[in-house]
Amino acid sequence: MKKLSFTASWLAIFGMLTVACAPAAIPATAPTTAPPKLGTPPAKAAAAPSPTIKPASTGPQSGGVLTISHFADPASYDPIQEATLQAGSLVAPNYSGLVQHDPLEPTKVIGDLAEKWDLSQDGKTYTFSLHKGVKWHDGAHFTSEDARFSLELTRQPPRGIVSPQKDMLKAVTDIQAPDPNTLKITLSYPSASFLHNLGDGRLLIIPKHVFEAKGNLRRDIVGTGAYKFKAHNAGASFSVAKNPDYFIKGRPYLDGITWFIIPDTATRFAALRTHRVQITPFASQGLTPSQSEIIKRELADSIVVQNYPSLIFYSFWMPHKRAPWSDLRLRRAVELAIDRQKVIKVAVESVGDIGGFTPPGVWSLPEAELMSRPGYRQPKDADIAEAKRIMAEAGYAQGIKTTTVTRNVPQLERATTSLKEQLAPLGIEVTVRLLDQATLLDNLYKRNFDTTLFAGLASFDDPDQVFGTQFITGATRNFSEFSDEQTDKWYDEQARTLDTAKRKEIVLNMQRRMFELIPTSMLYWNVYQLGYWKEVRDFRAGIGTYNNLKFQNVWLSK
Repeated sequence: MKKLSFTASWLAIFGMLTVACAPAAIPATAPTTAPPKLGTPPAKAAAAPSPTIKPASTGPQSGGVLTISHFADPASYDPIQEATLQAGSLVAPNYSGLVQHDPLEPTKVIGDLAEKWDLSQDGKTYTFSLHKGVKWHDGAHFTSEDARFSLELTRQPPRGIVSPQKDMLKAVTDIQAPDPNTLKITLSYPSASFLHNLGDGRLLIIPKHVFEAKGNLRRDIVGTGAYKFKAHNAGASFSVAKNPDYFIKGRPYLDGITWFIIPDTATRFAALRTHRVQITPFASQGLTPSQSEIIKRELADSIVVQNYPSLIFYSFWMPHKRAPWSDLRLRRAVELAIDRQKVIKVAVESVGDIGGFTPPGVWSLPEAELMSRPGYRQPKDADIAEAKRIMAEAGYAQGIKTTTVTRNVPQLERATTSLKEQLAPLGIEVTVRLLDQATLLDNLYKRNFDTTLFAGLASFDDPDQVFGTQFITGATRNFSEFSDEQTDKWYDEQARTLDTAKRKEIVLNMQRRMFELIPTSMLYWNVYQLGYWKEVRDFRAGIGTYNNLKFQNVWLSK
C-alpha cells in the first residue's frame, strides 16, 4: 500500500467544524452570532499542500469556455433525486445552495443564497437572511419559500420521490419562511455538523413553481446558479452558459463550460494530454496513478496533478436480513479472508488508504490498532485458517454461491475480481454482474441484490455524515440493513456532543462495536487524482466528491 502523507492531515482538518465569512471573491457574510464552541480538536494538523501556481500578473480575467471531460450521460437532471456524480457535476453550476463550502478554502462554510445568518442562544435555531433580487433562470423571483420547499422535499420526500440526501437533515424539526428574504431552521439539538451538512454540494435549492408544475426536475434545469443550461447532446457533450443575472455581481468569469462525454479512460486521458479538455473528471473517473506519473514526467510545466482524498470508501455489503448473510459467522469469515492490501494494489495501483468505518484522520481508530485487527493484519495465513474454521463450524464447509453486483467501471471491476479470488479458498463462489450506475443504484435502494461491492461516501469528515447516511438503522445508504440498538444510541449521543474529545471517544467505541458486528467489510478509502492545465485559475478540488463543482470563481488566464 502506497501511503500519501498528506491524506491524514487533510482529513483531520475536515473533521473540525469551521464557520467563516466568505473571501472577498464571494461577498457572503458570516453569522453574526457564533455557533456553540466545539472544543479543542484531538490533534493540530497542518493544511494539506496545494499545487503551487505562479499567480497571473493581472487579476481574474473574464471570458473563455472551460472544457472538462466527463464519463457518462446523466440518468436525469433532478438535483433532489439523483445521487450520482455523472449528474451532480453537470447540474451543480446551474444551482445554488443555502450555504456552501468555500471554493477557495474548502474547510470553511460560507453563504450562497444566504447572505448571513444568526444562531439562537440555545444553539438550535438558525435564522438565514437571503440575498434580495435573486431570479430563477426562467425569470421568476426566488424567495425563501423556494428554500423551505426544497429542504422539506429533501428531508421528508412524498411517496414516489427518492431523496438520497434526506439523512443530512436528520437534526431538523421545523423550517419556516416568515418573509420572502428570511428562512428559519430549527433543530432538535445543537449540532456540530449542521452547517457542513447544509453546505453539501448535493443540497441544492430548486424552484417550487417548476417542481409543482412538472412533478420533478428530471428533464428540466432551472436554477439560480452562475451558469444556465445551454445544451445536452447525448453521448457527446453537455454545456452551460454564463448567467448574466447571477446575484453575485462580477461572477462568473467564464463565458461557459462544456463537458465532453468520453466513456473510455484512455480516450479521456488523451483528450487531456492533447489539450482538447482542460480538466479531467472528478473522483474515480479522473487520472489513474500511472497516468499521473506520465503527466508529471512529460507535461509537468503545463498540467497540474492534484491528489485529494475522496471521502469515498469501497466495501463488500452483505444483507443482514437474508440468509445466509444473516449469520454473523459467515460475515466474520469474509471479513477475515479479505486481503485489503491486495485489493488496493489491484484496483487502484496501491494508491488508496486502508481504513475503518471513518476516513483516516481525526475520527479513525489509531493505525496501529486498526492494522493489528483480524482481517487487517499481515501476513494473512492465520486469518484465512480461522475463516475456514468458522465456515465449517457454521455449516458452510461445502461453501456457498453468491452473485455480486457492482458498477461497470474499471476500478470496481478490478476490485471485485480481486475479492472473488480471495473468497474462493473459503468455498465462496462469486459470480460478478456489472451494471450501469442508474440500474445498480435502483437495485441497491430497493435492497434487491445478493451482495454488492460498492461505495459509501461522505461530503466531509464528520461522524454525522459517515454513520448517519450508511450505518444507522434506516439510513438511506445502509445497503446491508444493519441495525444495532447500541450503535444507534451512540450515534445519537455523539451527534449531540459538542466537545470534540468526548465526541471522538464515543465514535471510537462505535467503530470497535461495528467491527464485531460487520455492517459491511471495509476495503479501502479512495485517494483521487485529477489533472488540469495551468491556465485554469482559482480552481480547487472540494471536500469529498460533490463539493466545489459550481466554478463561479474559476477563470482562464490568457
